[in-house]
Amino acid sequence: MPIQTLDISPVGRVEGDLDVRVEIDNGYVTNAWTHAELFRGFEIILRGKDPQAGLIVTPRICGICGGSHLSSASWALDTAWGTEVPRNAILARNLGQIVETIQSIPRYFYGLFAIDLTNKNYRRSHFYDEACRRFAAFTGTSYEIGVTISAKPVEIYALLGGQWPHSSYMEINWEIAYIARISQDRCDYSLAFP
Repeated sequence: MPIQTLDISPVGRVEGDLDVRVEIDNGYVTNAWTHAELFRGFEIILRGKDPQAGLIVTPRICGICGGSHLSSASWALDTAWGTEVPRNAILARNLGQIVETIQSIPRYFYGLFAIDLTNKNYRRSHFYDEACRRFAAFTGTSYEIGVTISAKPVEIYALLGGQWPHSSYMEINWEIAYIARISQDRCDYSLAFP
C-alpha cells in the first residue's frame, strides 16, 4: 500500500491558523509537519519603542491570554535590567497567570472546540443530538455554564491587576512591588505572605 499524504488546512481553534501535513503508511502516521500561517509580529510592533512598551502593547494583542504576554514582558525586562523581584511579587504574578489559565480552559473548550461537535458533518454520529443539546453556541446547556463559569477566575486577576483583560500590573517598577511590600509588612504571619 502506498504512503498516503493528508493535508489539513487550516486547523482552526489554535492561536492562528495552522497547516498540518501527515504521511500515513499502513494506517500509521509516519511523518508530520506543521506550518503556522499567522505571524503576530510582537517584535516588529515593539521595534524602536521604549522597552516598557511591552508591558502595555503585548497584553492587548490577545483578549484571552493577555496575562501570559504581560508575564513574559515583565520577566524579560527583569532579566534585562537585573531586577530582584520580591517573593510576594512573584506570587502575585504567578497567581495572575494561574487564574488566567483556569479561565482559558472552559472558554477554549466550550466557546471554541465543543461548538465544532455540532457541525452537521457529524450528524451520523450516535452522539450528535446530545452534542447539539449540550454544546450548541449560546443555547447549549453545557455551553452556557462553561462560558459563564470562566468569568470567575478573572475576578481574582482583576483584584490583582485592577482590570482584566489588558492589565499591566506585573512590572516591578510599577505598583506591584509597592503592593507586595505593603502587604508583607501588614501580614507577616499570614499564609499568603510567609
